[in-house]
Amino acid sequence: MEWPLTFKCNNNCISCILDTRQTKNLGEPFLEQIKEVIDKVPAEEVLCFTGGEPTLRKEFFEILSYARKKHPEKFIFVVSNGRKFADENFTKKLASLNLGNFRIGIALYSHKASVHDEIAQAKGSWHEAVQGIKNLLKYGFNVELRILVERLNYLEMEDFARFIVENFNGLERVVFINLKYTGNAFINRKRIFVRYSKAAPFVQKAADILLENGFEVKLFHFPLCIIDKKYWPLAEGTTKQESELTLLEKCEFCVVKDRCPKIWKSYLPLAGTKEFQPILRK
Repeated sequence: MEWPLTFKCNNNCISCILDTRQTKNLGEPFLEQIKEVIDKVPAEEVLCFTGGEPTLRKEFFEILSYARKKHPEKFIFVVSNGRKFADENFTKKLASLNLGNFRIGIALYSHKASVHDEIAQAKGSWHEAVQGIKNLLKYGFNVELRILVERLNYLEMEDFARFIVENFNGLERVVFINLKYTGNAFINRKRIFVRYSKAAPFVQKAADILLENGFEVKLFHFPLCIIDKKYWPLAEGTTKQESELTLLEKCEFCVVKDRCPKIWKSYLPLAGTKEFQPILRK
């Protein structure tokens, strides 16, 4: 279950799936409403806190403490831009909560400050995010690095991977994610759109570098027909956003369709269907 703690954000990412022109005018969910969600989350589901930027919620620590008290063993996941963790005292306070089965997913767009800051539309955000990741690793947190693949960064994925190897030893995993074209991402589609099949070779080379250096790698929303077979294990399976994913009529002939992560529905109006071809033998 995903739940926003706030719609405030200190970035304004051009590839955000939300339309930040609208969300900036939204209020925050009431604290009691968030606690009610925590109380009722099904036993088998992950509890995921999102935003906006969840670390900007003034009751951030209170909410996480409450969630852990209510669910001592449940996996809790926070999706963040990482900037608040550049403050070591903030990171240390989070560590003091002893949250146990807990992971933080941090979005980083590039090994270059200029590229990341252009996508985030926030000067200095790269430096804070990088320091935030380093602080989280220093305090022993389970950190997932999340890389959204788009026109402004896909050509330099190999160099990005080398930067990760050199700077972020101890990451739980690195996840490459194909964009969902809603919100800001749809508004900015002419700036950020890249075909899956065009970006895939660069992502695969980056994955090789990371795997060779002992990192776990996942590919989210990479249909199996556009990546080499050796990478299928990194991409198989759908996310919980099943209703926003689809297969094509021609996919019915594909022998691995049941393992495929499928295609974002929002991608097809921009890209068409030619690059997707059924796999006829395993």
